[in-house]
Amino acid sequence: MLDRRYLLKRTGALAAAAAIAGVPAISRGVSSVSAQDTEFDVWTTYTDPIRTDLMETIGGAFGDANGVKFAHRGWQLEELGNTLPRSVDSNQGPDVSQVNNGESLAGPMARAGQILTLKDFDAEYGWSTRFAPSLLARCSFTADGKTFGEGELWGLPAESEVVGFYYNKKKFSDNGIAIPATFAELEAALGTLKSAGETPIVFGNLDKWPAIHIYGAIQGTNTTREYLDGLIYRRGDADFTDPSITASAAKLAEWKEAGYLLDGFDGISADDAQALFIGGGGAILMQGSWAAGAIRDGLGGDSGFFLMPAASTDVKVLHVGGVGIPYSITKNADDPALAAKFIDTLVSEDSFSKFIDAGQLPLGTVSEDKITADTVTGDLYTAWNAALADDAIGHYLDWAAPQFYDVLTGALQELLGGKATPDEFAAKLQEFYAASFS
Repeated sequence: MLDRRYLLKRTGALAAAAAIAGVPAISRGVSSVSAQDTEFDVWTTYTDPIRTDLMETIGGAFGDANGVKFAHRGWQLEELGNTLPRSVDSNQGPDVSQVNNGESLAGPMARAGQILTLKDFDAEYGWSTRFAPSLLARCSFTADGKTFGEGELWGLPAESEVVGFYYNKKKFSDNGIAIPATFAELEAALGTLKSAGETPIVFGNLDKWPAIHIYGAIQGTNTTREYLDGLIYRRGDADFTDPSITASAAKLAEWKEAGYLLDGFDGISADDAQALFIGGGGAILMQGSWAAGAIRDGLGGDSGFFLMPAASTDVKVLHVGGVGIPYSITKNADDPALAAKFIDTLVSEDSFSKFIDAGQLPLGTVSEDKITADTVTGDLYTAWNAALADDAIGHYLDWAAPQFYDVLTGALQELLGGKATPDEFAAKLQEFYAASFS
C-alpha cells in the first residue's frame, strides 16, 4: 500500500456554513472558499520530467493567481486507475484528476457519482465550440453515464495523442531505408534492419500498455471507422469476432517470431525502452506523441517520426490515439468552479504554447507557424494535422469495456509469450466483451 498523505477536505464544513448563511455552497465563476489556506490538488499520469515540469509550471502560476496552494502528484496509469476511485470515496481524492477515457475508468466513475459532469462549465467556457467533435466524443457520456461517445463532457484533455514510429535517421540512412509508404515497405525495412544486426523496434512491455499500442497500430491497418467506432462506443453489432482482430494478432506474433521486437521486452519498461532508443540501441521506437520532447532533446537532429503506413496508398489507417487522458472534476473538489477554471487554463493559448515548446502535442490542430520542418516535432505535428483532417484517428482498445485493460493486456502477454494462439486471443477478448453488456 502506498504511503499517501491524508488530504483534509473542507467540503462538508463549507456547505454547512453556506446553508446557515442562506447562500449556495458553490458559486460558479467565483471561488467559494477562503483560499489562503486551501490546497488545490491535481493528479496526473505525468511521471516524466518534461511533462511534470510543464504541469507544475502551469499549475504553480494558476495557484498564485487564484490564491491557492497548487499540489501535483504524478502516477503510473494503472496505479492511478486503481487508486483514484477508492481515494475519492474516502474523501482523500484530488480536486482534479486525469481519468482514463471510456469504460476503462470515466464511465464507471461517472455512474458512481465520483466525477462531475462538465455540462454547465462547457456552456460557460465554450469548449465544445473550440475543439473537434470527433475528439470531444472521446470524453463524453450521456447524463446517466451509460452511453460513451455522446452526450455531456465529463472530462477535457489538454493534449492530443497519436501513436507512431520514432526513427533514427542515421540508422535508416546507413541501411538505405526510406520512410515506408506502405505496410509492406515497413516490414521490408524491419527485415533489412534485423539482417544488419540492428534491433528493428525498441519495445518494452513491462508496463503492459505498450502492447496495446503496437497491436492497435497493426489492427488499424485493416479495419474501418464504422467497425472501430462501433466496438468502442458499443454501436451496432461490432465485437471481437471481426477478422481484423485475429489477423492482427497473427501479424504481431509473426513480428515477435521474426525478431523484430527488442529481446527481453517483457522485462523492459516503456521509459527504459525510450532511453535505449535515444542511446542508439535500436532503429525504431513505437511510442506516443508524449515522447516527442524527450526524443527531440535526447537524439536531436537524428530523430524523426512517421505514422503507421497503410496496406496501399489509397487505404486509410486508423491510428491509435485521439486525445490525452481527460481532466475531470472529482466529487471531492472544494470548489468545482475553481477546478473548471483550472481545466480551462490547461487548454488556453498560453498553455498550448507551453506544451508545444516542451515538444508535446496540444489538443486540436497545430498551427503552421508552430511547425518546424525536418525536426521530430515538426514531423509529428504535420502527421497529426493530416490524420485529424482525414478523420484517421482511431481509439485505444482498452476503452471498450470496464476492466478491459487487464483482460487485453493479459491476453497480449499470452499471445507474445506464445501461450495463446491468435484465435484463442480473440476468443478471450470476445468472451469478456460480450459479458460486459449484461
